[in-house]
Amino acid sequence: MTSPVWAEVESVASHDPLFVAPNDTLRHVARTMWERSVGALLVGRPRGLLGIISERDLATALARGADPDTATAASAMSADIVSLRPGDTLYDAGIDMLDVGIRHVPVIDDHGEVHAMVSVRDLLRPLLVRALGG
Repeated sequence: MTSPVWAEVESVASHDPLFVAPNDTLRHVARTMWERSVGALLVGRPRGLLGIISERDLATALARGADPDTATAASAMSADIVSLRPGDTLYDAGIDMLDVGIRHVPVIDDHGEVHAMVSVRDLLRPLLVRALGG
């Protein structure tokens, strides 16, 4: 039986990535994360990705004194985007996430369009199922 680490990220990714506009307030970003039960949002559009904003980015901005009603997603997002390709493996994703210290990665196709998002939770699920004999 093949190890799940060699499965493609497409098999575990969320194919409904969530986007916010760069000028959306941090309050809107936080509310969207809470309402959708996600830890990161993409900033921009599927064909115009500008960055990613995570819970960690949001907490850092607020800890530094950002006003949640006036500070924007663009002011708190990470613009250095680590991304994956649809055919990358869970192993590839895990190594990239560990090396860079991130928990969410967009999956971008050959045309530069975002169509999925992978989280550490997505990577763990098949590994735990396998480890527990599922």
